[in-house]
Amino acid sequence: MRLITFNVVLLVAVVSLGSPLQAQEFMGGNFMLKDALDAPKRYCLDLEGYAFTTDTSAPVIVHSCKEGFFKDGTWMVDFPQPGQIYLPEYELCVAAESLQEGAAVILQSCSDAPLRQFVFRDDGKVEVKSGSSEKFCLAVGETSRPTGNNLRRETRFTRCDEIDEHLAQWILPREGTAYPVVVSESVQAGAGRALAGGMGMGMGAGGHLYVGACSPCHGANGEGYASEFSPKISGQEDWYLTRQLANFRNDLRGDHDSERWAKQMNFHIKDFAPAQLDSFVEYIGTLQDTPSEVTIDGDTSRGQQLYAQTCSACHGENSMGNPELNSPRLAGMTDWYMVTQLQKFRTGLRGDHPEDTFGLQMAPFAKALPDEQALLDVVAYINTLSSE
Repeated sequence: MRLITFNVVLLVAVVSLGSPLQAQEFMGGNFMLKDALDAPKRYCLDLEGYAFTTDTSAPVIVHSCKEGFFKDGTWMVDFPQPGQIYLPEYELCVAAESLQEGAAVILQSCSDAPLRQFVFRDDGKVEVKSGSSEKFCLAVGETSRPTGNNLRRETRFTRCDEIDEHLAQWILPREGTAYPVVVSESVQAGAGRALAGGMGMGMGAGGHLYVGACSPCHGANGEGYASEFSPKISGQEDWYLTRQLANFRNDLRGDHDSERWAKQMNFHIKDFAPAQLDSFVEYIGTLQDTPSEVTIDGDTSRGQQLYAQTCSACHGENSMGNPELNSPRLAGMTDWYMVTQLQKFRTGLRGDHPEDTFGLQMAPFAKALPDEQALLDVVAYINTLSSE
């Protein structure tokens, strides 16, 4: 069992992984192709896979752009050294695999080694910095292929004076960059991502979709990954999951620009039709319900008193929830996520949308907890309750 003891004065900085980013610190942005080509959401530099399945060893691609701060799609330029293209989450830099036509765009450790520095030209092209008379620029492939409701293309380095400029002009991720509007087309009922082929039988449509769309963040068994700020969802009530998916899809959650992780969920969920979201929930209901690892330490005696005063009337004495009061189960679920959500309710990052009836209902109860330590104490007490 792994316990994390939080210093109260550092609670905001340590616990609130989804809180606003510090305004004075530029964290990067989209590395966007200037011409939209055939992509309504435009094209941005990206990596193969995403979340837990991201492959930093594979060549860099372009993919339909994402809104918000994504691990595999948030870049910086002229950092850590001038002329470099940096991926902050992985502390890697873009490099040309070689100085020749069609060379792959790869990630390597950041250094002043050859082929890892670039010239960001006034005409929007990104040229490999070298002493060669031949100039090679970053470009996207001439053809695209769909990935569900999105599009992707390969990238390569090609001769700067021979490439179609529509395939090789870029908008760089600098502080203050004004990006074109990214069009996120709505998904109509019955539309959405095509089911992946070649998978095992017996999973149903929801299982096929879950494996490709949800498991990289939430785990194959719905256990959640702290590294992706994704909570345990197995064992949660189906009606609650359905409502939260609808809230994300309808911008009742994830509508704050500064809320990195909720905005990421909001973005992904819009790729799916309501019927597909229902199939997710149905499949999640078949997953093994294993209580989450305990990571929060607090005063459980004080937490028990606070829980009885503030929480038990809705969530129940054993914290198993009450559908009649629209209160979800808490026992056995992800403790660090509960702390963070309480903090969001207290600060207005959640439960502030006028159409989020039950979020608005929850906010005053979270604010009734007397101090920041109380969040840890209450959740530590919830960890003592059985989810059986």
